[in-house]
Amino acid sequence: MKRSCQYCGELIVGNAYRVTSEEDGITLLNMVVCSLCSMEAKRLRLHAEEISISTKPSSLHRSRLGI
Repeated sequence: MKRSCQYCGELIVGNAYRVTSEEDGITLLNMVVCSLCSMEAKRLRLHAEEISISTKPSSLHRSRLGI
């Protein structure tokens, strides 16, 4: 499954990152972005961590599809 950056809209090639922001226990931002957008997020002092994007459907999706 191909993923697009939730910020710039480009196809994520290589590593994907989750960018989050929280204030007073409330999540303000939670998105999956490409490496270039993660660098911008870090420059803005937002939390960005590398994540793994699965290319195969999860077992839950397979069971729903009858695979």
